[in-house]
Amino acid sequence: MNLLWQSFPMPEGRRAQAWRYHPAYRRPAHFHDEPEFNLVVRGTAVFRVGHRRVLMGRGALFWYPPGLDHYLEDASPDIELYVVGFRPELIDAFAREHGCAPSFSRPQQRLDGAALLACADAMAQVPSSRDNQAVEGRLLDLFAVLAQMTPPPQMSLGHRAAALLADAPSLRRDELTRRLASNRGDVSRKFRRDQGLSLTEYKNRLQTLRLLELLEQGCSHLTHAALEAGFGSYSRCHQVIRELLGMAPSALLDPGTRKLLADRLEPLSAQHDRRDPG
Repeated sequence: MNLLWQSFPMPEGRRAQAWRYHPAYRRPAHFHDEPEFNLVVRGTAVFRVGHRRVLMGRGALFWYPPGLDHYLEDASPDIELYVVGFRPELIDAFAREHGCAPSFSRPQQRLDGAALLACADAMAQVPSSRDNQAVEGRLLDLFAVLAQMTPPPQMSLGHRAAALLADAPSLRRDELTRRLASNRGDVSRKFRRDQGLSLTEYKNRLQTLRLLELLEQGCSHLTHAALEAGFGSYSRCHQVIRELLGMAPSALLDPGTRKLLADRLEPLSAQHDRRDPG
């Protein structure tokens, strides 16, 4: 299955946003540079994250670091799901102000009772607000509170590896293993278990995001862009982009093609449409 690069949708001028899921706006399997978390307030949902299926019920909180592909495979008729995304520059600003920023590579969490209702209420107010600064501040505060519920010592090896790669996609496996004080076999196995992808697959996605960022900035020399993105060679870049997105890198030079990718939606299955026509 080919993936799509689709930036997290936000109102103009805003660097953080919360949306309540609606079937009409379901997106195909996609990945993006914006870190994201999802919260199920009611009902159940099945997500495809990398190559694994994740069942989320009431109170489930799931985190997506940059580049981790995901897709809503199915949902119950009564689903109430919120998705929250942040522009990388907002998280960078948060880190500068506070000395660091919590990682979005975290294990699934579960909220109960008052915490779940408080989070749902905070997110429900966002779409109708026109105050960008207030929305960004409210969602950053929510992010910080939720992240504190799973402190770093409780993070698994696979999540810590993803956090390091998100910050440094060109990190070689031996150096990654050294920083994690582990061995290559354990890092590879636990990364796949936690992220649903191999280390190479995840690095390919991060390097693709960097390539797309360079093209968005106006770079038109594909070989230079491929090298700066960390692919090592244009031939390697061509192979990865073809396998990942189903097109040659040269097609991405066209802003119209990139816009088509960003705007694509996907209807729910016929089975789900019968259960939930809305």
